[in-house]
Amino acid sequence: MSPFSDSGCLCAAAALLAIVTGGSAEKTECLRALEDATSSTEKALLVFESKTGGDVTRAREVLAAADAARTRLENSKVGAFCDPSRSEELIYLNHLTLGFTGWIAARARRPSREYDLASIIRRARTHRARGRSRLQ
Repeated sequence: MSPFSDSGCLCAAAALLAIVTGGSAEKTECLRALEDATSSTEKALLVFESKTGGDVTRAREVLAAADAARTRLENSKVGAFCDPSRSEELIYLNHLTLGFTGWIAARARRPSREYDLASIIRRARTHRARGRSRLQ
């Protein structure tokens, strides 16, 4: 079968579709890898958000969790199907890392209400949701 014949093109298209859309096993495996890497970050973030007034200790916990998760995720091996989702998850973690680093530093110079951390968290979660929407 020639790769340029109708059946060859059909096989190539089917293979590409399988990589892009992933099967149930690939989706489950990808979601598990993302959860394993980032669940502690999301838990720390939820605790931080539940506190009023912006707790610096809790912010440092989010920062440490996000930094550790980013390292785990960068070093993890994922298949081609999962790579776009992992990229979005890394953007989520980068937003949190940079946002919380800035927020903690800003606390020394001005009140926390003058640093809009909530919008950074929203943007971070948008990336996380975008990457995970492929896995539904």
